[in-house]
Amino acid sequence: MQTLAERVAKRREQLGLSQKTLAEKIQVSQQSINKIESGQTRSPRNLDKLAEALDVSPQWLLFGDESAPIRPMDIYDSEIKASSLRVEEWESMNRDKDEFVEVSMLNVEAACGDGAMADNEHEIYALPFRRYTLRRMGVNARNARVVRVIGNSMAPMLRSGDVVGIDTANNSTIIDGDLYAIRDGNLIRVKQLIPRPDGGMIIKSFNNTDYPDEQLSREEFEQRIHIIGRVFWSSTLW
Repeated sequence: MQTLAERVAKRREQLGLSQKTLAEKIQVSQQSINKIESGQTRSPRNLDKLAEALDVSPQWLLFGDESAPIRPMDIYDSEIKASSLRVEEWESMNRDKDEFVEVSMLNVEAACGDGAMADNEHEIYALPFRRYTLRRMGVNARNARVVRVIGNSMAPMLRSGDVVGIDTANNSTIIDGDLYAIRDGNLIRVKQLIPRPDGGMIIKSFNNTDYPDEQLSREEFEQRIHIIGRVFWSSTLW
């Protein structure tokens, strides 16, 4: 599975850009780009600008997908062929249980904002995932859950109405800059977590103009925050 670092480097090379040129496009130092491509920076703070400069979506940079991003100018009418694929509703398909697994979609709304109440969590329906895709992401289907997000504090990466997949087994070790579903008192939130050198934690929103960073000491974080799991997948309505 490609990492964010590999996706950025590969896409930059596809566009014929040097690290210096890419850095100038998003107004950061070349060292910042080098840190992203070397894996030192796992979730860039200028993610939306980086995605725009590379002509891809922020979601693709963070999570990737089965196919490489394609720019509109790379597609020519002469190359367009009619698809032989047939669309079927999941409920009416003869499902291959060896290939697909169902992941529970909960009735909980996780806030990309100030918080959403969690009450009487239960499954409302299930979403199909390929077993291969989950294995590639290192996720056991038994530990995966899907919830809908509300609010736009994580825009442009996540917008209100999008859904995210959460690995509930991945809640003990925090990877700097990754997204996590957290329980904050009675509130469920999806936020970027950035560990501080002193043991504290920064709870960060991508839309930090309207939602400033929250700085918590180690004691405050341990007493107030419970990590539900790491976000491994997202699906947007936009």
